[in-house]
Amino acid sequence: MLFYKFILVGRKATQYFQRRNQPIDKTYIGLEQIPSSAEAASIGDELLSLFLSETVDRVEFIYTKFVSLISSRPVVQTLLPLTPQGLEVKDDEIFRLTTCGGEFKVEREKVTSKAKSLPQDMIFEQDPVQILNALLPLYLNNQLLRGLQESAASELAARMTAMNNASDNASELMGNLTLSYNKARQASITQELLEVVAGANAL
Repeated sequence: MLFYKFILVGRKATQYFQRRNQPIDKTYIGLEQIPSSAEAASIGDELLSLFLSETVDRVEFIYTKFVSLISSRPVVQTLLPLTPQGLEVKDDEIFRLTTCGGEFKVEREKVTSKAKSLPQDMIFEQDPVQILNALLPLYLNNQLLRGLQESAASELAARMTAMNNASDNASELMGNLTLSYNKARQASITQELLEVVAGANAL
């Protein structure tokens, strides 16, 4: 039988699973708009303790990946246990939000660094297990922080797009109302002129 635990970040996710009566193990609500490393470390410590205590045998991270200002997509990433496939990031990119001519612009840069094979005569001064134990929390916190930041960027981009659409719709509606008002005013003036001319002819 499959057992699972939900560690939820954010109000929307919490409300979603609460409405469906799903078992929620822990929630993180009221985080800063820009995620910090301290928040990621707090969540990472909780996940790592569950994994090391063998309460869970797998940690899946579901977040929204920022693709562009008008596009984002859900991603499922396996954080633990570590596998060679999990460490390889295919088509990874770095996004930078800049401005150009007063407009927002996203610059994208592909990560082209390739893993190099280690020399055969390399000697570790510490036991590899100790090195892994030291690096694992850092890796986990880094992946969580990246996912939280990409989710925040996706949310802000969606809000900005919605506000731009609302502003465009309001401007279009205002233009249509102004045109309709001008047409009605012109028709009223024309009617008054016709009545004046008709009255003058009657005299």
